[in-house]
Amino acid sequence: MKLSGVDTVDIAPGELIRWNLAPTAADCTADVNTSENEKFHLDATRRDGRAGWLALTIDLAENIAVDELTRAIRSMIDRHEVLRCHFDDGEQGWRRRRLAPDAFDAVPHIVTQTADLTEHVLAGIDATCSPLTVLGHFVAAVRRVSSTTVVLGFDHCFVDAYSLAVIAKDFVDDLRERAVEAPLSYLDVRRIEESSTPRVDSSDEHVRAWGEFLAANDWHVPAFPLDLGLGAGETAPVRTDVRTLVSGRETDRFDQAIHARGARIYPLLLTSLAQAVRDVGGPDELPTILPVHTRHAPGARRTVGWMVANVPIRLLGASALPGDDLTINSARLAAALPLAEIGLTPVYAAYADLIRPSRHDVFMISYLDYRRTDLPKCAVTQQISATRATDTAQLWFWRDHDGIHLRTRHPDTSTAARTIDDVLGALSDRLRELSADGQRVG
Repeated sequence: MKLSGVDTVDIAPGELIRWNLAPTAADCTADVNTSENEKFHLDATRRDGRAGWLALTIDLAENIAVDELTRAIRSMIDRHEVLRCHFDDGEQGWRRRRLAPDAFDAVPHIVTQTADLTEHVLAGIDATCSPLTVLGHFVAAVRRVSSTTVVLGFDHCFVDAYSLAVIAKDFVDDLRERAVEAPLSYLDVRRIEESSTPRVDSSDEHVRAWGEFLAANDWHVPAFPLDLGLGAGETAPVRTDVRTLVSGRETDRFDQAIHARGARIYPLLLTSLAQAVRDVGGPDELPTILPVHTRHAPGARRTVGWMVANVPIRLLGASALPGDDLTINSARLAAALPLAEIGLTPVYAAYADLIRPSRHDVFMISYLDYRRTDLPKCAVTQQISATRATDTAQLWFWRDHDGIHLRTRHPDTSTAARTIDDVLGALSDRLRELSADGQRVG
């Protein structure tokens, strides 16, 4: 899997086919409450008109017939119940609506575009993907003499990054007419979550841990601590930086160095980033938010839906003894992960009056190992994220069979570009040194 932004993606020219999706029967109410993520997202959609989407491209080294693509598209939407859902804003709040399987048409048509093909596709995704529209997905393919690029865009309300990996594998298996395992429905997962999520108040230890984190950060939501060239209240368009930190041929040696320390890759990357930020003038501790998946129900690994929670952590980047940073951060990560169990609703209920907004966006760091997602080996897959004006930095580490990589989004200012390049240069130096001699982590 490759990660990109709208400013870094490039789709090769070809014949653009787009599928019009339309219901052929009435939808019905689904008696499943909105999740916390869904509610935040839907409220933002109501307020701003849009709230973000995710798209997937699947590059195949052959010309795929339109009929075969149509069959795979129909299977994808039938298989994953969440893709047949949308929301409306009723008197009682947000209400989930659902189409029955096979209650829709998927009609292909050739698109004549005058603009750059990539720009045309991105504009189509932006205009189409919505949680409020029945089948509000963007479905297209670019066909060439000896290759095909499938483009699938979804409002973030229906998918997360892990979902795109599931969809990619299923789609290719459908094209190859291989059997596809039936997934656990996202709506069933929501029912499980509703019955098992603990009801907590401000006395709960998880809520108190959030309070301690926020208090230590002067009740501010985490923001990137270095100068990005913006004053208070200012935002700028996003610039995306994508780079490989450890190449595929270097990963064996890198893994050996990590294992020699009894460490794991996730806390090591977090520690190395905290150290890199300090290397270029940042604080000794780096407060941030970590998105983590919540696919814990039996069978949920193949579920498509937005299944992510957030946990707070302060990453040490300047311990007195070599190696202490990694040891301490590994323990802090282990202690932070259970905080995902309660969600953010009780946190806001307990501390909303104390939280002091300082930035529009949140400084967050994500990690996903795509080697565990069974991506199709015969295709090149890519995730594209929607963009909007921002005022902080956000980072996505990921690993695949080609190595360890990082996508960074930050304000498109000259100051931010220099700052982020300095941080990522220091991060690369630290990882390169670890891979080369295996002598120092902290």
